[in-house]
Amino acid sequence: MAKFAFYFIIAFSIVFPQQLRSQNTADSLHTLIKKADGLKKGELNLELARHFLANNQDSCLYYSQAAQKIGQNIKDHSVVIRSYALIGEAYQKQNKMKEAIASYQEGLKLAEKHNEKSLAGTIYNGIGTCYFYLNDPKKAEQYLKQAAQAKKEANDYQYYSFIAANLAALQIMNQSFGEAIHTLKDAEKTLLKNKQDNYLATVYNSLGAAYQGIKSDSCVYYYEKGLELSEKNKDHLTMMTTHQNLGDYYLEKKNYDKAVEYMKKAIAVNELRPEDQYKPALFERISVLYESMGDFKNAYHYKKLENETRQRLFTAAKQKEIEELEIKYQSEKKEKEIQVHKHEAEKAKSERTALLFGSILLFLVAGFIIYLIFQRRKITQKFEQEKLRMFENILHEIKTPLTLIDGPIQIMKQRSDSSNEEQLGLMERNSKKLMSLVAELLDASKLGRGSFQLHYTNGLVDDFIENTIDTFASEAKSKDIQIIHTKNNVKKQYSFPSNALEKILSNLIGNAVKYCPPKAEIQVSSQIEQGRLNIRVSDTGPGIPKKEQKKVFRRFFRGNQVSDVNGTGIGLSLVKELVDLAQGTIHLESNSSGTTFMVSFPVQEAANVMDSVIQNEGAPLLLLVEDDADTAAFSIAVLKENFQIIHAKNGQQALDLIRENLPDIVLSDVMMPEKDGIELLSAIRSEELTNHLPVVLFSAKASLESRLQGLQHGADAYISKPFSPEELKLTIKNLFTTVQRNKETYKEAIHSEKIFEERVKSPNAYVNKVIGYIVNNIDNQDYSVNELSDNMSVSRSQLHRKLVALTGFSTTNFISMIRLEKAKDLLLNNEGNITEIAYKCGFNSQSYFTKSFTEYFGKSPSQVLKNQ
Repeated sequence: MAKFAFYFIIAFSIVFPQQLRSQNTADSLHTLIKKADGLKKGELNLELARHFLANNQDSCLYYSQAAQKIGQNIKDHSVVIRSYALIGEAYQKQNKMKEAIASYQEGLKLAEKHNEKSLAGTIYNGIGTCYFYLNDPKKAEQYLKQAAQAKKEANDYQYYSFIAANLAALQIMNQSFGEAIHTLKDAEKTLLKNKQDNYLATVYNSLGAAYQGIKSDSCVYYYEKGLELSEKNKDHLTMMTTHQNLGDYYLEKKNYDKAVEYMKKAIAVNELRPEDQYKPALFERISVLYESMGDFKNAYHYKKLENETRQRLFTAAKQKEIEELEIKYQSEKKEKEIQVHKHEAEKAKSERTALLFGSILLFLVAGFIIYLIFQRRKITQKFEQEKLRMFENILHEIKTPLTLIDGPIQIMKQRSDSSNEEQLGLMERNSKKLMSLVAELLDASKLGRGSFQLHYTNGLVDDFIENTIDTFASEAKSKDIQIIHTKNNVKKQYSFPSNALEKILSNLIGNAVKYCPPKAEIQVSSQIEQGRLNIRVSDTGPGIPKKEQKKVFRRFFRGNQVSDVNGTGIGLSLVKELVDLAQGTIHLESNSSGTTFMVSFPVQEAANVMDSVIQNEGAPLLLLVEDDADTAAFSIAVLKENFQIIHAKNGQQALDLIRENLPDIVLSDVMMPEKDGIELLSAIRSEELTNHLPVVLFSAKASLESRLQGLQHGADAYISKPFSPEELKLTIKNLFTTVQRNKETYKEAIHSEKIFEERVKSPNAYVNKVIGYIVNNIDNQDYSVNELSDNMSVSRSQLHRKLVALTGFSTTNFISMIRLEKAKDLLLNNEGNITEIAYKCGFNSQSYFTKSFTEYFGKSPSQVLKNQ
């Protein structure tokens, strides 16, 4: 099998073709390098290194290392990888295999990091060659397999075919004929599939040799196929070796006539090539053939030709060695002259300019770097914002067709027979999954843009966690997974970011349910210690490999073990960002027995508002701000029949209660500690959420100046102390009546005959802002109170109380009212049929739209169309 050795040697050198070695070439490249900079300079240094590779490996190393430094400076990984490969080949030619492999490995790391498949294949081939020379065929075969695969993936079919042939040759040398055939068949399949028959000749020639080792009768078929293709492509090397292989085959079969025929054809083809070591080898083979036949005359003739050719090649080789030594000497001499000249020039230049421009240059460089950093940060931020905005727009566009998919599904479910129920159920579940995924992506986008708002809720943490766990009960039951909740049993109410906590728990528990095998166990426990909520979610699943644990919080990262499970890689990155937003921490522990996530973030014990509330079910909510206990008690006694009353002792406490409860009216003293009544009034009027609240000031400061100051800051009334109980009651009652009258006026305006935009428009800017968001999302059936409160940057309860105070509508009813009023205009303007208008206005089914429309207007959509 020695006839295959040449394939193993040539494949690596083909990847890096040698330049014509002459002093003129080196001089030309030196001249070009002086004039070049950046990437061009790096490429020229690589060319010069290749020039010296065959006859001056030290110079090859020098220029490869120079190219490597340039590549690192300009951050061009391709130049750096190729420099490592050239360094490895130079060491290989010096028989320094250890150093060669080390350099190849460095290049391989970069090639794999930057997904440079073709360069990685080149380097794998180089490492395989090194191990072949180190007489380690097992490792050589391992790396050649990787080289072939990488070249295949890079669509580098020419070198893939050569490397596959080399790999097969190595397998044949190891007597692994079956593996060699498998390797070559795979190469044949790949080349045929990609219509790369130019390179099939080498593969077929090697297949012939592989079959010759186990099934000699089959080898002729592949030799002849290889011969046909090599003749077609004028591949003289493959044509020659195939003729020789056929000659050897017929010699083994003692079919001497055929053997002579193919050997002479091999010699004839060889005459078309430059004279090299193949010619005497062919003369030797045909001489042996004639000797086997007993034709000693021809045997002697070809033996003589062999000796003459070897002598001629030997003389040429010696002459070439002399020329190469001369080139090496001249190159080294030139290199030294260049280096000396360069050093002297740089030294002179440095001495002339360092003293004069040193400090100025330092200042300019520092300023320029600061400017670049600032500009880069500014551009990056702008780019990220634009990217996130485009991302959100795409997601919103996706939600519209999803809505139009889900709506018809609901209609079909109502009308379908039982035979379609399973398919419709499947469609509905997958539609909901897509909607959930879009919502998760939007949350991730809001976090990236910094527009995600934490909504704090007062309540029992245990109950909140239990409710979240309940949403996974059905999915867990289907997999026979048990979710155990260990409660903290703290009965106090705490203020916590409910929207963040719900998403954190949903992702952690959802991941555990998704990735755990059947009959696994999930433990959820919580504890409140020193003002922090500590949550622990543990499972008995397969665990996360240690090398992947640091990556799980990266956006879109998915581990190798879970690649067969549907997912986006967003969940845990969303959890990490939400925990950071809540000023908390998250920690992961995982091994083969399971995974545990520990989350901790600060919470506050909620003020027990009910202790300071005077209950009067169904009455308006009044906030009394008074630091004097007796005055507060008296005021409460006067007003408790008509109002629910919350009591605050100073302006700061009052402001906190206002933001949390949004009362219907505020009654405040002026003189108070921490924040007085005027400061409280200014704060109320300056906030969009609270600026609509009626505020009554009462104070012992009864002068006209004090009264005017209160009214100038936006008070609706000013009562002097001591006050008349009846005056206080009537003042507040009249204010509240005015608020109620404004609500009724708005409701009456809605039912006018004006166009939609005019009749729903409010005198209040806040209400119009809410209307704007609803109208912009009117065709989105999933746009509800949650999305609207997110857009307005307030909690659901705050938005509800604000809208009720200004319009008399709850948030849900207000959204429904806008949808229905818009639908009425579309019907009157004949802008579609009833189903189309239902979907345009965010209703997911025609039946629900008809029912809602009839209840609101007192007549059905079809009646409106009929009477228009």
